[in-house]
Amino acid sequence: MNILLVDDEPDIVSCLTDCLELLGHQVDTAKSGQQALATMLHRVPDLIISDIRMPEMDGIKLKQSIPDHIPFIFMSGHLDDERALQSTGIKYRHFLVKPFKLAQLKASLRNVSSD
Repeated sequence: MNILLVDDEPDIVSCLTDCLELLGHQVDTAKSGQQALATMLHRVPDLIISDIRMPEMDGIKLKQSIPDHIPFIFMSGHLDDERALQSTGIKYRHFLVKPFKLAQLKASLRNVSSD
């Protein structure tokens, strides 16, 4: 699966990229929603995994800027972000609370793949 990973924290991007590649996925990365949109001009991902809180363009605005058919997993280190996200009515596949375990990421990927 081709995954676009969007997060402004380099350590998280590096760690998650390594994990996703070990699981057999191809990973493109972006530091912001704007950079993610630019990346998508060259390759449309099968899945987007994005942090919510980022400078320039946050994950919610990114999700609102892409077609609904691209599966989207949000992640955040703030529990209240999930409640705020649910109140927007935005459709997404999963929400991962940082720090999360590899097993949680694998389960989210399995659920997206089976849909």
